[in-house]
Amino acid sequence: MLINFLARIYRRAPRVLLWKEAQEGERIYWQKRCNNAVGVMYEMAEHSDLAANLLQVNDREPSAFLDVGVGPLGIGLLWLYPDSLIKIGIDPLPRMKAQTGNPYVDSLVHRIRDDSIFIRARGENLPFPAESFDLVVCNNVLDHTIFPKKLLDELCRVTKVKGHLGIGVDTNSLFGFLIRWIDRRLRPHYNPYRLHPHDIIIGEINKDLQSRGFRILRHNDASILGSAMGRRRMQWWVAVKL
Repeated sequence: MLINFLARIYRRAPRVLLWKEAQEGERIYWQKRCNNAVGVMYEMAEHSDLAANLLQVNDREPSAFLDVGVGPLGIGLLWLYPDSLIKIGIDPLPRMKAQTGNPYVDSLVHRIRDDSIFIRARGENLPFPAESFDLVVCNNVLDHTIFPKKLLDELCRVTKVKGHLGIGVDTNSLFGFLIRWIDRRLRPHYNPYRLHPHDIIIGEINKDLQSRGFRILRHNDASILGSAMGRRRMQWWVAVKL
């Protein structure tokens, strides 16, 4: 029995299967969101901490603004700078029709969509030249991907020098990461794991940004105790490319 238990812990599904399961889970999630007024407003409000700190750091309208992982709703934070000349949202899933039955919510969604561009693509291979955008945002996405380091490479690549990068993602303490690592292998089809195929440790993003030539301007850091054994938490960063 011990051998079987250890075998289950070390065995993990292939990355291709993990990606397919994650995308199917996302499709079901967004179908419900796009037809529910409260769900739509929740998705917009979920970004509020990162949005507020982006505005404090960068109060001028960026000429080119990219939001990676806007979901089939296609909004993300594209509403934050309405006068930006170029506003582009990226997501691997196709954009879905938003029809909540609430005219206020529906008109807001349609107005933001009409004023921005939606491109269906994966963030790990962005279809833009290097240093294309003054502002790049990726909120609650990195742990939804199979190759988060590759996605981060692409976010950094398309950000202009002196441009800003805003990131938000759920992170885990060292103890929490270990527990999830074991539990993932015991319950590989548990829905939260399907939707979040990757786990990120507190402090990991700090090092990743600094090693890629960014200076962190604002972030909600965790305490030493929280980093070691605290609860899973949403962290955000606003950084500038040097």
